[in-house]
Amino acid sequence: MRLLNQILSAAAITTAILTNIQAQTQFSPSDNKKLAVEYTINGNIDDDFFEFTKDPLADIGFYLNDPHHNVNVVYEQQVGATSLEQLAFSSLVNDNKARELMNIDPRIGGFTPFNLVIYRKKSNHQTVITHIMPEAALDVLQITDKDVRSKFVEMFKPLDATIEAKYPKATKDYTLIQGFAEKTMMNFEIPFEEPEDIDDFFDEFQETFESSFETKGYIIAGFYNMKYSLNTEADVLPDYAQYVVWSLCHVPFSYTIFDGKNPIPRAAIFAPCSMYAYIKPGENKIVIGMPTLTAWASALGITDKDKLAKIAQLDTEIPAIIHSLGGIDTDNTNPLAK
Repeated sequence: MRLLNQILSAAAITTAILTNIQAQTQFSPSDNKKLAVEYTINGNIDDDFFEFTKDPLADIGFYLNDPHHNVNVVYEQQVGATSLEQLAFSSLVNDNKARELMNIDPRIGGFTPFNLVIYRKKSNHQTVITHIMPEAALDVLQITDKDVRSKFVEMFKPLDATIEAKYPKATKDYTLIQGFAEKTMMNFEIPFEEPEDIDDFFDEFQETFESSFETKGYIIAGFYNMKYSLNTEADVLPDYAQYVVWSLCHVPFSYTIFDGKNPIPRAAIFAPCSMYAYIKPGENKIVIGMPTLTAWASALGITDKDKLAKIAQLDTEIPAIIHSLGGIDTDNTNPLAK
């Protein structure tokens, strides 16, 4: 309760200041037409692939964070049916490269970690390895900085080269972008009164945040602390008082999109939803951002009414939860560029 009072009293002061900046900044996406790269292989490669996502990818700087294998089994248990032999999420983060970019534009956290997906339909027994193209991710985040874009794109090249070397017989193809949503990001600020200890304050906020989502049926499918890496004891983001990324999952939503009627398992390149939150030293506000689910729908050209209804549901529910924590809608801009 003390935490909520700290947040709500500060929010009341800040609301009027932010009221007039809610409109999305006009953004023109790049000329990139590729949404995702796909590698298709005949048969079951699950065990081999899951080992591949560990040391071989760590050797090129990509660390596996909170993997979720056999998501299709969860669907079968909770819904009673699945059209998939395999659906697995391997959240990857190249924290060394990503942190450098976060000091230029913190919105990189919207796809850090990102999902390296593997799926196989019962209907054809072909395994597909896929991930979002970095250019497409940057366009969803609406990042225009040339240095950030160039380095983020370069970061993915060793990953694709390693996949192609591991699976030389795989057929390579691309999922093409079908459209671009007007609103691709949801952005918030949660103002708070200056606490005695920022770490204790944020620990309490994290507990409240996660409980608020779990109460509404969401799963915290992953958590990554970008400031305090598991790979070093050093403070690797000194320009941030806090920087974390949650991976949000919602089983009924994901089943409706990836499985069930008219399944689109390749849409899992957007899952779990990466929601970043950070505090800059001396700024008494938590800045939060996440791609909208509408961004998925537009990029994939989703027209199925049931899928669109679920997308609209989450695009309404998630902001409502943040608002209940004292969050205020903000424009999708790079605050470090101001």
